[in-house]
Amino acid sequence: MSNGLVEVREAIFAPDNNLYVADRAADCVRIYEAHTGHFLRNLVSGSDQVDRPIHLLLSPDGRYLFIGSGGADSILRHDLRQNSTKVFVASKSGGLNGPAGMAFGDDGSLYVASRNTNEILRYDARDGRPSSEPFIKDLADNPEFLMLVG
Repeated sequence: MSNGLVEVREAIFAPDNNLYVADRAADCVRIYEAHTGHFLRNLVSGSDQVDRPIHLLLSPDGRYLFIGSGGADSILRHDLRQNSTKVFVASKSGGLNGPAGMAFGDDGSLYVASRNTNEILRYDARDGRPSSEPFIKDLADNPEFLMLVG
C-alpha cells in the first residue's frame, strides 16, 4: 500500500497542523492531516536521499524538519516553506554512526545520539559542521532519544 505505514519510528506534529511520520522500512517520511488522519503525501523518500529514517526534529522556529537517515548515517534538513530537502550532516560526519535522537541545546547546537558508537555528538545548528570531539563518549548503552531538560 503506497500510503500505509510499515514501520513507524517517530511521529511529530508540526506547526502546519500536520503529522509527520518517519517510516523506516518504507524509506520515507509521510504526512497526514492531524485532525482526520487522512494521508496527504510522502514528504521525502529514497529518491530524496533518505535511507531508513529514524528520528524527526523540528527546528525551534518550526521552519525545518530534521530527519535522521539511519541507513546513510546522515541528517537531512527539509525546509517546510520551500519544500526542499538537503543533506545537513554528511554521512559519518563527526563520527555519526546510527543517528538516533536529536535535540537543540540552549547553546544553539544540534545534538545527535550516535547509537553505534555510544556517543552524543554536537553539530553547528546553522551549517551542520561537527564539533571536533564528541559531546559525550563511552556511554554504557546505545543512546536512542534525546531531550533538552532545563
